[in-house]
Amino acid sequence: MCANWQWLGKTIIFTFLSKLVAAKKKKILILTDRAELLLQAGGSLKKVGLNAFYIQAGCKSVSNAFNVYIAMSQTLRRRIDSEYWIKFLFNIDLFIVDEAHKQEFNYLFESGLLNGKHVIGFTATCKRSGKMRQLALDYEEIIESISIQDLIEQGYLVNDDYFGPSCPNLDGVEIDRMKGDYKENQMFQRFNNPKLYAGVVKNYNEIAPNTKALVFCVNIEHCIKTAIEFNSHGISAKFIVSNVSKPKLPSDINDAGKMARYEERKRIFDLYQHYHSLHSGDRESVFNGHKNGKFQVLINAGIATTGYDDPTIETIILNRATASTTLLLQMLGRGSRPSPGKTHFNILDFGGNCERLGYYSENRLWSLWHEATEGDGLPPIKECGYDSEGTPILTNGKKGCRRLILASYKICPFCGFKYPDKNISEIDLASIMFDSSQKKAVKVKKIKDMSFEELHDYQKVKGHKQAWLWRQLWYKGREKAIEEFGNKYGWKKATKMKAVAFCQNF
Repeated sequence: MCANWQWLGKTIIFTFLSKLVAAKKKKILILTDRAELLLQAGGSLKKVGLNAFYIQAGCKSVSNAFNVYIAMSQTLRRRIDSEYWIKFLFNIDLFIVDEAHKQEFNYLFESGLLNGKHVIGFTATCKRSGKMRQLALDYEEIIESISIQDLIEQGYLVNDDYFGPSCPNLDGVEIDRMKGDYKENQMFQRFNNPKLYAGVVKNYNEIAPNTKALVFCVNIEHCIKTAIEFNSHGISAKFIVSNVSKPKLPSDINDAGKMARYEERKRIFDLYQHYHSLHSGDRESVFNGHKNGKFQVLINAGIATTGYDDPTIETIILNRATASTTLLLQMLGRGSRPSPGKTHFNILDFGGNCERLGYYSENRLWSLWHEATEGDGLPPIKECGYDSEGTPILTNGKKGCRRLILASYKICPFCGFKYPDKNISEIDLASIMFDSSQKKAVKVKKIKDMSFEELHDYQKVKGHKQAWLWRQLWYKGREKAIEEFGNKYGWKKATKMKAVAFCQNF
């Protein structure tokens, strides 16, 4: 069974489920793929009086005195060939899989060890794509929760203001069929441009200044350069990425292709080393610093999609493109949690993702089956150092070797020729309103430029709470704007006073 609870406290739900099962003297194993999720699950269990045994790096045996076990997926994977661990799994009565849409847990189903067992998978995005294993091979049915729009109306999630779509041209960027998403190196080539870095900061300052923001980038280099850009404009920002190891010098230093790739990896390593102490740090301290408001903007590449829960985040910046609905909703989910005084969250979409995959509050149909698409034939190729008309492309006066290479390559693997960056126009996001009643997106003025009448209409169609309107009026003209708007629309004096107090305390 795959349970699709959209941000309605998956951890809380399977915590109470574990308590009920443990009360019957049954054994439960909760599987997760992230250290943050493991600690989060353990903390939640303690709150209901359950002590869990942790199976993580270094664990060689388990205690039979426990009813609840929490295992890191990769830790268990390295042990399931052992007779001891097979026996342990045989004695488990209920398996709970957190983030069940991920392929991380495929090995357990493929091993046959879960045959005949009770398995419940939890995910907010019950979907896979491309050549990923079909969820229907592992789960018999989906139990769906209420829609995002219903959760917003009931106060479990906050509404959004969406800004887009102004993004790099993605034509020709290939899909990795195993991952179900754009190929990282090709996507980075489209986003790695000075005007795009500047555009992210410019739009943040115009649309969501001084808000706590979480930025999703393409890769390590993209994160670092984005952090540099924010800090250069006086906005405190840190990046968090996977560790970067120092590359080894090729044994054959006369091989131009190998040396070019080595120099490229060495360049990224040096970039990481230089800026790690300036704009990053160890993962826990960076996460805690952002939660505690020590800096405004946290930048990451695939680290904070799951397991990072900070309800005070007000702005999500999608500084990348994705072909995965699952990943899109995970990224947006980081900003959707309610917190005291929070009226909404902003989505700054530099990848045209919502236009392509659907807007935040759209109803979606979920299925255990997905279309297993095949590849798109032969990948596009090009002549190293020459354009489609046979004209040489000069980089610092150097020509390419004219060998056929993949069109996505920015560095020739044979001669090391480096392609120059393409010219990209300045980015300026537009306000897009998704009208849930009409089920369509409409381009509107930027919220900061709306008149009183336009703000009133936008709030009504969008379904924002009144506190959202108070806040926008405060941005436009503080007490004076609230007074003028209140007089125009017949607010009582008490309402105007409440609006001012709310904004002053925010």
